[in-house]
Amino acid sequence: MIINIYNDESILRLSDYPPSSAHENEVHLEFSGKKNMEEALDAFEKRTRSSILLIWSENNFDKLLKAYVKRFTLVEAAGGVVFNEHGEVLFIHRNGKWDLPKGKINGKDRKKAGGEPAAADETNFFSSAGENSHARIAALREVSEETGLVSLSIKGDLPDTYHIYTQGSQRFLKRTFWFRMDGSSRDSLVPQISEGIVIARWVPVNALGCIFAHTYDSLKPLIKSVISSTESV
Repeated sequence: MIINIYNDESILRLSDYPPSSAHENEVHLEFSGKKNMEEALDAFEKRTRSSILLIWSENNFDKLLKAYVKRFTLVEAAGGVVFNEHGEVLFIHRNGKWDLPKGKINGKDRKKAGGEPAAADETNFFSSAGENSHARIAALREVSEETGLVSLSIKGDLPDTYHIYTQGSQRFLKRTFWFRMDGSSRDSLVPQISEGIVIARWVPVNALGCIFAHTYDSLKPLIKSVISSTESV
């Protein structure tokens, strides 16, 4: 198992098996406890160029995950990769970047899902098991709120993404649950200005190059994998 966590242009990888080789700008560390992990992370976060840090442990992987997430306030969000009937993909533009519609899972989403599961903590933040109906409810709500789409349906689960961000002195680790969705171009797109979204637009697959030039690194593998699987059907 490998978990990729994005921090701007750098990537932290947490793995439960040793790496086979190292590439340029890539550093490997075998986890032996909180101290050696913290030292490696402090040095990694001070680097100014894009790089990869891989921390691994075969026997103490759960301990590694728990030690890592304790450094952050944990956030769960959900969103969609939405296609219309013409095969175009829905994007929003916010904070100078092209993005996919998404937002935080709230208490009402959990209540609609039956009140379970509870908010994630260090024991289950990376867990892939269990019910995700709360994330499905949140994803449909957020996509509709941010873009104005009414005709929305979930067609399948997609890989989760993880990234780090800061607000003042507080550090956050966000997990986003993603879903493959169908929407309709007959619905009017209305960007949610109150959330800083200035554009909501359907983009043809053959025009994604301009999107990739101005989007987040954490989204590129997700979008490429969805496009590839769609084209192979």
